[in-house]
Amino acid sequence: MTNLDLYARIEPMIGFYEAYEKLYEVYLQILESYAPGSVLDVGCGNGKLLAELSQKYHATGIDISREMVDIAKAKGLDARHCYLHELDASYDAVLAVADVLNYMPKETMATFLEDVAKHLVKGGIFVCDVNTLHGFEDVASGSLIVDEEEKFLAIDAEFEENILHTEITFFEKKAGECYTKEQGTIAQYYHALSEIVSLSPMKMIKNFDISLFSMESDKTILVFQK
Repeated sequence: MTNLDLYARIEPMIGFYEAYEKLYEVYLQILESYAPGSVLDVGCGNGKLLAELSQKYHATGIDISREMVDIAKAKGLDARHCYLHELDASYDAVLAVADVLNYMPKETMATFLEDVAKHLVKGGIFVCDVNTLHGFEDVASGSLIVDEEEKFLAIDAEFEENILHTEITFFEKKAGECYTKEQGTIAQYYHALSEIVSLSPMKMIKNFDISLFSMESDKTILVFQK
């Protein structure tokens, strides 16, 4: 099991769904302005946004967490367990929702942005969001404990030198069994807007900040065009 597979199991306990709904609405509004025929959702997760995209567009989702993909496929969605560079098709729009770029160090992000451009038709758009510095320092950092009847979750996140290290400890008890313990660490990287723009082979045509988890701006939405 990868750390992202572990995240897939604890995601329902964290309580981000309401905030994610607001984020998805921002993406859907942006897409309405460009009316793409085909959309690729990179890091589609459990398929919540992919399901909404599929109602309006020819939508495909990919994720490197097999457990997430299995959840999305169970909803009847076109979700695939693979990396972007493993795809052959081109799309009118590519999305990277909920901090996808923040999971990549600078070098990996540069390669990813090149791959995005390769999978876009001419004039196609790439929409993504990244955490602001406030989003890392004041929102994501800290501890969280969730204690349910058969599950216990402890998260400890520390942001230093522009990297957020999140340690996850998860206990789960199934019927007639003892508790099982799983642990994992996830790293996320802060990227300044200027750094992302400089690494992208696409032209940035729009950017704006939004607030999902606090009164201040904790995310930046970026729109690029090939």
